[in-house]
Order: sequence, then structure tokens, then C-alpha cells
Amino acid sequence: MSIDPVPDDLLPLSSAAASAYAALGRNTAALGEGVLDVVAIALAACTPLYGAREAAEPLRRLSDADLAGGKFVQGAARLHFPSGGTAFTRLAVSARDLAVGIAHLQRAGVNFSHARFEPAPRRIPRVAPA
Repeated sequence: MSIDPVPDDLLPLSSAAASAYAALGRNTAALGEGVLDVVAIALAACTPLYGAREAAEPLRRLSDADLAGGKFVQGAARLHFPSGGTAFTRLAVSARDLAVGIAHLQRAGVNFSHARFEPAPRRIPRVAPA
């Protein structure tokens, strides 16, 4: 099994998602964490991502299997696993791959001009007296 070398031009995924958001539409609204999470999903579909599970662990390229079942949270800063797996942090993308990924998404017609993300409202359980 060969290990891909880690590029030396890595950017935090949250910054890359903000750049992609700006490039893929005329966006004037404030950029919230939820929108960055959605943009990270689009980038992950066409751009290699790097991350690590532990602070002392070196960054490595994440495989499709690594990403499976994960959910980007905290403004694309973490890849959380609702199933309880250890999250990936320090998520990153290379500047070169980001440019290629944005061009790919532009050719595909992706536009975040009307992207909105609002968390689902919390449901408060109601208990009726018996």
C-alpha cells in the first residue's frame, strides 16, 4: 500500500469552502458555518481532502472509505461521524486541487447564490398528563 505525499500548499478546508462559495455565485449574504459545511460536501466530491483523527497524527489524504458516513460540521472544520467514530480534524485541501475543484464545479453548473442552511428546529417533547 503506497502513501500519497501530502502537498505543501494546504489550506484549511473552511477557508477553501469560503473561497469556493465566493467563486460559485454572487454571494452577498453572511457566510454561516452551515453553508461552509454544505460547500465542503461539494468540494469533497471532486477534490482530495486531507485530515487526521488525532492532534499528533500527521495529515494524510482521506479515502472515500474515510469520508463515508461522515458529516462536515463547525464550518467544515471537522468531519463528524454520527455513528460514534472518531472525527477527522485539521481538514485541508491543496491550493492547486482547490482551483481544479472550483473549475470542475463551475463547469457542472454549481452555484451557491441561493444556498441557505438553517438547522432543523429542535423538537421539544411534550408529555401529556395521564
